[in-house]
Amino acid sequence: MRPCGRTKARSGFLDSHPRSNNARLTLSSRHYPMAANKASSSLYARRKAFAIKHEEAEPLTRKDIQYDFLDHIFGSQECVFTDPFSPPDRVTFRDLYVHALTHSARCSRALKDKMQDVPDFGTDFAKISLLANVGRVNTTMTFLPEMRTSLRTYHPVPALQKADSNLQDAPRIKTILKACTLQDEANSLPVSPAELLERAAKGTVPSTSIVNLLFVLSNHFANVAQDHFGRLDIDFLDLFLPVHITSVSRARAFLWLVYHYHESPSSPNPFADNNAQQHRGLVPRLIDLSEEDFKLENLDPEDEKAYAAKMSQYRLDFLARHAKEYLAKGEGGEGTQPPPAKVKKGRGSKGKGAADKKKRQRPEPEPSTPPEDAEAVVEAPPLQRRRLSYDQRTPEDTAPRAAAAPPLERILSPAPAPAPRHYHPVDPRLRYGPQRSPLQQAWHIVATLDPLVDDEEGADSASHFSYMLRHQVLINLHAMYNPDRPLAHVGAD
Repeated sequence: MRPCGRTKARSGFLDSHPRSNNARLTLSSRHYPMAANKASSSLYARRKAFAIKHEEAEPLTRKDIQYDFLDHIFGSQECVFTDPFSPPDRVTFRDLYVHALTHSARCSRALKDKMQDVPDFGTDFAKISLLANVGRVNTTMTFLPEMRTSLRTYHPVPALQKADSNLQDAPRIKTILKACTLQDEANSLPVSPAELLERAAKGTVPSTSIVNLLFVLSNHFANVAQDHFGRLDIDFLDLFLPVHITSVSRARAFLWLVYHYHESPSSPNPFADNNAQQHRGLVPRLIDLSEEDFKLENLDPEDEKAYAAKMSQYRLDFLARHAKEYLAKGEGGEGTQPPPAKVKKGRGSKGKGAADKKKRQRPEPEPSTPPEDAEAVVEAPPLQRRRLSYDQRTPEDTAPRAAAAPPLERILSPAPAPAPRHYHPVDPRLRYGPQRSPLQQAWHIVATLDPLVDDEEGADSASHFSYMLRHQVLINLHAMYNPDRPLAHVGAD
């Protein structure tokens, strides 16, 4: 690569780093818009700016999701990755990622079957999940046009909704991703690139799940770029952005990083080129793009543009129809309006008290004019409470009121026996009969109730922990009190 001038502030890093003798320092804000303010912005701000920000019903184009980059990644045919769910088989990156999603504890059975029965849908769902994995798609997005909540914004993704339009929503995808862990990672989940390399050096292959590996690389994007990119104008997150680097070279660098941390850093990397072979530890060469070639990548075909316009209009019509239905139902009183947007707290806002006070105010009904032929009905005014001061009280107000006479039936019927204090009637059938011991009752609960019911939401880690904890308690109690009795007979009496 062509060397360029080095500033005094950067020369110490470049000269001291053993892998950056041929590194090129070209901070171009035109070609790399995210790198111009990288030195002054914090890492947190970098991650926040990394996510896609679109308005309601605005589609995600191929340029937004970098479709060509994703297509090269999932279209790779190199079967070089160890599948932790079917060792020692070697699979492609596409199969590795799809298998991780289908084996997630939070992946529903319907979604799992659809990904297995329709491979194209499995690939498209894996692509959108990969964007959520690295943080390019945040949890405020949904891909269901009829979602009513105001906490999500709908965005059609025409390039990934051809096999099936139901890509669910980003929060559910994120929940599935967080549950993609290996069996031996319950208490020791690696959280840094150094831990991944340490596990690989000990012979643990794969070092972690592919989903957690991408979590780690995206969280330590600056360190990954410093160790493996050999240039300071791009980092790991920039691989997913519309930068002036070819999609093919970015995809190859991504796969090189995945193999380096997922398999072994010491074994020959199948995605290495001459640059990676000559400079150990560096990714394959990232090829720059001219402005003309940059415009030729990630082009949206006409059918995807038509689908995006159709779904955006469908979403807007749905929101308008929903608002009319809300007004027609009259929730909250006649003439009510749809719920307003949230009021931001801070200076200049009246706070929660003012909002609650405004909510409690109800519009008074307008007096209706009765028809001329209607009969006049005089109703007695409702009894109202009067609060009189001491000087306004009359002798009638201060006189003791006579108690109302009870009805005759109440006088003639015998009075019921008073119930003792704190007494609650209990069904006599519940008092008698064989009772279970605490151990038998615990076994009955475990045998009849299963916290890991396979529903749409799945079961979280707390349910797994509760299930195993109750099982271990039963084993300990049985071994303590019934050492000679098999556990299978507990509760049979």
